[in-house]
Amino acid sequence: MSDSWRAGLREVVAARAALDSLEAQLVVRARRNGCTWAELAEDLGISAGGARRRHLAVDPILGERPLRVPTMDEYHTEFLAAMRAQGIFL
Repeated sequence: MSDSWRAGLREVVAARAALDSLEAQLVVRARRNGCTWAELAEDLGISAGGARRRHLAVDPILGERPLRVPTMDEYHTEFLAAMRAQGIFL
């Protein structure tokens, strides 16, 4: 009996992994170029929430955002530290 069906299944798994990787790379590129989740969802044939859930782990935009907005005191402290590092003292 031939095990060609097992080899075929392994090929399908490998192809699926390659396509998932390619999809993630394209989503990262699109997001870096300003593409919205709604635009991506349309091309992927899923909802915007589904696109976001599927690719949130690789979203380059999320990684650039702070988890929360800094307080005014935190902002001023960071600003003054940056100014001092540049040799500008206030």
